[in-house]
Amino acid sequence: MVKVNRSADEQLVNQILHDRYHIQWLLGRKPGRRTFMAIDIDDQLPIVIKFMLFSPDFTWDDLKLFEREAETLKALNHPAIPKYLDFFEVETALGKGFALVQSYIEARSLQEWVQAGCTFSEDELKAIATELLTILDYLHNRQPPVIHRDIKPSNVLLKNRSGNSPGQVYLVDFGSVQTVAHGGTVTVVGTYGYMPPEQFGGRSLPASDLYGVGATLIYLATGQHPADLPQKDLHVEFKQLTTLSQSFTDWIEWLTDPSLAKRPTSTQDALQQLLKPRQQRKAQLATQSILLGTRPLYSYISLKATQTTLELKVPSNQIQYIFPGMYSSCMWGCLLPIVMTFFLMAVIQFWVIPVVVSYLIGCRIYFSGLSRTKPGHIFSTAISSNNANGNRLRCADVTFHRDSGSVVSTLSLIQNSRSVNIFQGKLKGISAGLETVPRYRLNLSFQDASDTILVTGKRQEIQWLCDELSEWTGIQAQHWEAPSA
Repeated sequence: MVKVNRSADEQLVNQILHDRYHIQWLLGRKPGRRTFMAIDIDDQLPIVIKFMLFSPDFTWDDLKLFEREAETLKALNHPAIPKYLDFFEVETALGKGFALVQSYIEARSLQEWVQAGCTFSEDELKAIATELLTILDYLHNRQPPVIHRDIKPSNVLLKNRSGNSPGQVYLVDFGSVQTVAHGGTVTVVGTYGYMPPEQFGGRSLPASDLYGVGATLIYLATGQHPADLPQKDLHVEFKQLTTLSQSFTDWIEWLTDPSLAKRPTSTQDALQQLLKPRQQRKAQLATQSILLGTRPLYSYISLKATQTTLELKVPSNQIQYIFPGMYSSCMWGCLLPIVMTFFLMAVIQFWVIPVVVSYLIGCRIYFSGLSRTKPGHIFSTAISSNNANGNRLRCADVTFHRDSGSVVSTLSLIQNSRSVNIFQGKLKGISAGLETVPRYRLNLSFQDASDTILVTGKRQEIQWLCDELSEWTGIQAQHWEAPSA
């Protein structure tokens, strides 16, 4: 760590806090926070003291995060993470607040190494990535999982670097840490360029830390802040600035994919894929399950996703398939007998025969219209009723798969362990909103026709389904307003 000169904070230097901690110099500062190097008088060991002060820019979120950092460190025990030593209230020349005491790690940050002109080979980058992922694996496997949320070069320390080894890796600064309970978080923290898109919306999962690992490797490989590099569809374009192998570049791009659903599901997934040959890795990724958000407990809708396919199963009473031809056939089947009745009455002047003849002709046109359409055209009425054999249509299966930049969807009926394809088309849009209180509806529209798939359910169920489909397909979901009373 590097000593920072700040004259306004020198008032605390040489002060003794809590009758034990002798402050030496300032290490860093943020709004409402100070970090000092100090000596523990009792055992004469170097320590780090972090202050959270009730300054004019203080917010209660600052206190919440500071207390959470102390609680988290207190529960951790890992040689590559600073050890919790003490936590107490303070009243200093800078104001009142709280102090967190932790062990001192004598090492330089990755940012300091790069700024000093150091470069890293691909083998060194892989070794750093392996060590960092091992630390995160320890955190993410805690109960509940611990998410760092601020993985970046200044928070990763490197000690004892030599020509044959990148050195020992340490992870510090748990000021943004979050424990996961119920599938996500709401506090927006992190560092621009190193935090994934979902974190801007307050959502953080273990895969969010993996994005920070990938962005850190990009900084080490290029010497440039990821936010300063060009982007395409939120993907950081860094390959042209490095000499890294294609397989390692692919792996870093996997970690930094802007879509949460397309990143590794865990640190173990990332570690296992790191050293595998490129083709073997791509083949495995195609069938690897993707971690989805928590489904509402009462829902019978299910989702199963991999990198290339997404399978949606919906109970028959919650799904409809609407096609344009159904309505035109029905309309003509109803209107044509009436029109022909008046025409024949004018010619024959007798009402019984014209009515019978026109009715039979209309029915013939109606059913022949249905027969010329694909079988799926009767799906919207048949799915909620019994079929010809008296068997209930229990479930529908909507499968999505990626094809040349598009998402192709296939709708199938599942009955008595048999699956019958009804419709296939390229997905164009996803929208959701209130249908009738308390039912909500999800609409799936397609490019090649006016066909529409509708799924209904409770609000949390439809919101979960809409979010997951939008995340996996990359299609921005539209939400409509609730109808006015």
